[in-house]
Amino acid sequence: MERRFKMKYTKLFESGKIGDLTLKNRLIVGAMGVGFAELGGTPTDRTVAYYEARAKGGFGLIITEVTRVQETEFCTPFEPSLGDDKHIPAWKKVTDAVHKHGAYIMPQLHQPGRQYTKTLLGHQVSAPSPLACPTFDETPHEMTTEEVWENIHMFADAAVRAKKAGFDGVEIHAGHGYLVQQFLSPYTNRRFDEFGGSLENRSRFACEICKEIKSKCGNNFPVIIKLSGEEKVHGGLTISDTKIIAKYLEESGYDAIEVTICTYASLDWMSAPEDVPMGFNAYNAEQIKASVNIPVISIDRINTPEIAEDILETNKADFVSISRQSLAEPEFPNKIKDGKISEITPCINCLQSCMGYMTDPNHLQACCLVNPRVGHELEYTFDTVTASKNVLIAGAGPAGMYAAYVAAKRGHRVTVYEAQDKLGGQFRIASLPPCKSLLASPLRFWLQEGKKAGVHYILNTALTKELVVAEEPDVVILATGAKQIKPSIEGINGNNVFMANDVLEGKVSVGKNVLIAGAGLVGLETSDFLRERAGRTSTLIDMIPELNYGVLGVGTHLQARLSENNTKFILNASIKKFTSDGAIYIQNGIEKVATGFDSIVIAMGSHPYNPLEEEIRGLAKEIYVIGDAVKSGMANKATEDAASVAFKI
Repeated sequence: MERRFKMKYTKLFESGKIGDLTLKNRLIVGAMGVGFAELGGTPTDRTVAYYEARAKGGFGLIITEVTRVQETEFCTPFEPSLGDDKHIPAWKKVTDAVHKHGAYIMPQLHQPGRQYTKTLLGHQVSAPSPLACPTFDETPHEMTTEEVWENIHMFADAAVRAKKAGFDGVEIHAGHGYLVQQFLSPYTNRRFDEFGGSLENRSRFACEICKEIKSKCGNNFPVIIKLSGEEKVHGGLTISDTKIIAKYLEESGYDAIEVTICTYASLDWMSAPEDVPMGFNAYNAEQIKASVNIPVISIDRINTPEIAEDILETNKADFVSISRQSLAEPEFPNKIKDGKISEITPCINCLQSCMGYMTDPNHLQACCLVNPRVGHELEYTFDTVTASKNVLIAGAGPAGMYAAYVAAKRGHRVTVYEAQDKLGGQFRIASLPPCKSLLASPLRFWLQEGKKAGVHYILNTALTKELVVAEEPDVVILATGAKQIKPSIEGINGNNVFMANDVLEGKVSVGKNVLIAGAGLVGLETSDFLRERAGRTSTLIDMIPELNYGVLGVGTHLQARLSENNTKFILNASIKKFTSDGAIYIQNGIEKVATGFDSIVIAMGSHPYNPLEEEIRGLAKEIYVIGDAVKSGMANKATEDAASVAFKI
């Protein structure tokens, strides 16, 4: 039996004040880019539904994604705007929807400064000093003193629009290396006017923004500032600097400080993966809290009720911002309050559909691997179906398990057939390398919730044509996944050659010095897996011209670990033959030999596995193929496929 929250989570549900606002609890939705606005910055019905879901879920305060204060300055084309009065009516729909559920809402006002590109803006970026951002490598226009004051007025004017739209206050984004932080930091601010030089002068831009907002919106209109406690770059802000800056900010009228971390030059800390401990940045919040008398908000990898409660209980902060976890679970506060801790959908910090999509020009709109309802709250609902269907699902990887959970929860009769003796498919194996253990969490969750909804799981049994005939299903969902590729290369069946999945599952043992054929993500993570086991070293060989370590944050930490282990790479190489101690390969038209290896591991990708579709055509009213069975790829694509089917059948 689960323990009631009153025994463990009393601090989370205490009311708390920010300015004149009294929040019903200490749980805040932290700002995250989601990109559901129109191209011109006007919020949409998707925007309304997304924020309303988190208000309905019990959060005391919601802070929106970065919101432009100037129509022509933004970080993504779908970034919402308060740069013009025309956006006010659409924002009013958002604030009204949030207020219905007893929550407050503030926009996060933002200027990118040097952290964007003229390629998309259509004009040169502007910054305190003409120093290029490492990400975009474009020298910005150095703002004149007059332009600095113009920007101060723009922030204040955006706050006025926010108040007219029904917002309860505003947050100024002075973290993550954006314009306000660029003024605060010696790393980016080399000015000689009143906005540069000393800590007091570098703080002036942020302070004047607050003063101007208060003069136009009133002293009772709360203004929060989001501040990077440290920048994690050489010559950047340290916690010693920001403790002093915080005092200037408090004096200028800010009502609370949210403490984050990093700039674009240290992005692997902003959306930290599993490599980084939960609540790691609470230290910086604690330092700021000791320096000021206004409330302090802690953020960054606060994924569990226990971590959140501990931060408050130990007085490291007054409030906690739940960011990525609120994507995965909009009902986070309500489930804690109701004692349903085990029913909280877990964030696994994979960053595939949040950070990954928001930094991918082909997407720029967020979703969530474990909760693909993000951005689809209007059409993907758990309303009970009018007619229950008999649903058979082949495969219990993430696609099959998510589809089963959703379909059963909506009222369908669901049976899952899995050919293996374990659930989870390739995703379960993917959780075995270092810093990937959280990947198993959604599998446990979908299994748990699926069983509650009545899903029947049958292991060691592949779905066959005969079973389909016998069961007479209304719906068949084929989620049979992908199979590892074992190409026809001479020597690949040698006694010293093993498949990557067998290595990861511990079915085989390899030597101390390993040649890995394939330098994609599976090969890289297999190398990391071996690194942890008695100091094994790896050399990876592949046809690719350069390495891709995966999603920013996850990838940078993986790269660092492999580099420390002296992992080697042979790229632009086509393997001709495997030998007893390595391989013969062609590189730049020249035949070469890689020797001295104890074992060879094959990690050369996978291909879709869909043996049943043609056999059962016509045997069910509805047949769907989802996930890797369609195209081998990332797990977030699999759950998105599953959602698109399970919410419509």
